[in-house]
Amino acid sequence: MDANTQKALNGRIKKILSNLERNNFAASYVSSKEDALKLIKELVPKGAKTATGGSQTLKECGIMEYLNNETEYSADYRYAYTAEYYLCSSNAITENGELYNVDGRSNRTSAMLFGPEKVIVVAGINKLVLDLKAASERVKTVAAPPNCMRLGRATPCSKSGECVAPSYDGLSIKGCANGERICCNTVIMSQQTAAFKDRILVIIVGENLGY
Repeated sequence: MDANTQKALNGRIKKILSNLERNNFAASYVSSKEDALKLIKELVPKGAKTATGGSQTLKECGIMEYLNNETEYSADYRYAYTAEYYLCSSNAITENGELYNVDGRSNRTSAMLFGPEKVIVVAGINKLVLDLKAASERVKTVAAPPNCMRLGRATPCSKSGECVAPSYDGLSIKGCANGERICCNTVIMSQQTAAFKDRILVIIVGENLGY
């Protein structure tokens, strides 16, 4: 990335961090996945009770290895609601500082909304989008197909590489009528109430990570 492109990206990231904070999320930026892991080690102490949503980003950063080896980590979805720290990624983060996520079972989105004492969202710059329309389209065209392939789901997108309904139609998320579908429930986190200010920390990493 040349200097001008990096400068433009830095300005965009600064705007998103400011808007996240305006919406009562804590927000931070690190330049690399190595720095992301270093920050997580500072934030999540050894022996802490931790849980996660399924996340390729956490694996790529080495965060899953740290949680498994150094914390009291449980893969039980129900354990997440009483965890001290819940870590996950986000399908998209808008320039307005909104978190956009689409789940199948909704163990991830439900834990983000309520339960764990602290939620830490780690997301690469590839997850940054203009608005909710772009967020929906990103899920359908970029995130869902490889995730279905990774999970071995027999969905149309896992075979063709694209969603059967890639267009955005307001808040109605069209898709396949398939029992293997992972795009079942959509959650838009627009703002946290003052009582829960900074419960959720969003860490933006200056690399492309995850799906």
